[in-house]
Amino acid sequence: MITLGIDTSGKTLSLALAKDRSILAEISLALGYKHSITFQPQVQALLSACDLTLDQVDLFALANGPGSFTGIRIGLAGVKAMAYATGARTMAISSLRALAWSAGPFPGLTAPLLDARGGRVYSSLFDQDQALIQEAPRPIPQLIQALIPYADSGQAILVTGDGIGVLEKEAEALGDLPFRFLKAPAHSRFIRASAIIDLALKDLADGQPTLDPFDLDASYVLASSAERAREPGDDR
Repeated sequence: MITLGIDTSGKTLSLALAKDRSILAEISLALGYKHSITFQPQVQALLSACDLTLDQVDLFALANGPGSFTGIRIGLAGVKAMAYATGARTMAISSLRALAWSAGPFPGLTAPLLDARGGRVYSSLFDQDQALIQEAPRPIPQLIQALIPYADSGQAILVTGDGIGVLEKEAEALGDLPFRFLKAPAHSRFIRASAIIDLALKDLADGQPTLDPFDLDASYVLASSAERAREPGDDR
């Protein structure tokens, strides 16, 4: 089975191809929000490098959010079009779950953090691949309170993602914390498409069904600023 893993939900575009469980190639471009320009050409470049065509892709695995609203929509529209045209199936993987998995094995808890603006981070907490807290946009003080029940005194929690900067800025005002934060290396603070493939195949093995491309949907977690502006009485 040929699987194409895709992430357009953040500043880094990541694509990977796998044959069964073996990664054939992976491309990651940290060029900012240029996915509307780079996405489709890089898909074709990756396929060409692996001597494959789009018709040979059996499964499209997409990080479907949370993250950049525009980026998520670009990936979602592209996957739907490609999968519909080729008759392939799709799977959606949480961006936070994929971010935690991309940080690599860690003998403890991992908190993936994505900048949600306004001093908030899209966040969750994972013990390996088990989510311990719900995905949500949280101010840093609220995140700390959500983590406390799961962190032993003095334990290090691995944090990863572009929300680390928000955490560092806001945490200074909180004083001493009941646990330590250990920052993931800079090279592993983005979602890798190979991790998306790994999680999709894991879900398949666990019995999760694939999706028709038009059943594939985004997980924004937070309404966009335009949507919030349309809500009566909403002063956020």
